[in-house]
Amino acid sequence: MNSVTVFAPATCGNLCVGFDIMGLCYEKVGDKVTVTKIDEAVVKIESIIGGEGIPLDPQKNTAGIVLLELIKIEKLSFGFSLKIEKGIAIGSGMGGSAASAVGALVGANSFLEKPLSHEKLLEYSLVGEKLASGSAHADNAAPCLYGGAVLLSNNEVISLPFPKEVFLLLIHPHLIVKTEDARKALKPHYFLGEYITQSQNLSGFIVSCFKNDLELMKKSFFDVLVEPSRAPLTEGFKECKQIAITMDTLGHCLSGSGPSQLTLCRSEEQAQNILKEFESIYSTKNIALDSYIGKINNEGARII
Repeated sequence: MNSVTVFAPATCGNLCVGFDIMGLCYEKVGDKVTVTKIDEAVVKIESIIGGEGIPLDPQKNTAGIVLLELIKIEKLSFGFSLKIEKGIAIGSGMGGSAASAVGALVGANSFLEKPLSHEKLLEYSLVGEKLASGSAHADNAAPCLYGGAVLLSNNEVISLPFPKEVFLLLIHPHLIVKTEDARKALKPHYFLGEYITQSQNLSGFIVSCFKNDLELMKKSFFDVLVEPSRAPLTEGFKECKQIAITMDTLGHCLSGSGPSQLTLCRSEEQAQNILKEFESIYSTKNIALDSYIGKINNEGARII
């Protein structure tokens, strides 16, 4: 077999309180990357479905550039052709650039005589993240590759035991927020008190995962550093967040830099009820809305 197809799931970078150091993997939505082994040590992107404007030039494409790096560093005598089916909208805050890169790497790795570890594949994926956003952060690539919820600590990926009873509600308003623009919106400096509050919330959230303490999770799921600056970039976010608080969810945040949003729900029924409220908000704004409800995806990218 010289061709495989990989499903690379969408992700929530930052996971609210963990700017650039935490992420979570979604079910049901993601990219499909078909990787074919070819004799020449080059990368060819044959087609991209659903990704208008994404370049076919492998040097300018996150999936292509990571495989070029793989061929170069691993001194491969063969190369790869790619067909990419984008299930993650551009500029949606759902880790689309990371998914394509991770999908390509997982597929290519299956053709290596000695397959590389997740740790090594993650290193290669960051070449794509740097191309996409100018910063080699792994809060999308790591959960996409490893699955589940992850914490990045001292160059290590730590899996967090996310509570099994929590349902994820993901909404994607048809808006675009570019990662570069979202980073420019951040303040250059923060007050010590803000940093202390954020540290308390981050540590509280991590502890809530290990203790399966949903009430501690609810108390901790508030970003005081990044979200206040980025919220204005996503129309309707503040209204959705207020509804999530009023309806006693476990938390609501931007997915990555937005405009997609994640709500941590106590049950599938709660998720369905809240979705109706969110749909009403965006209907009045004449903004189309996609939604997904499910549990956390603990598999990550996989050959299908």
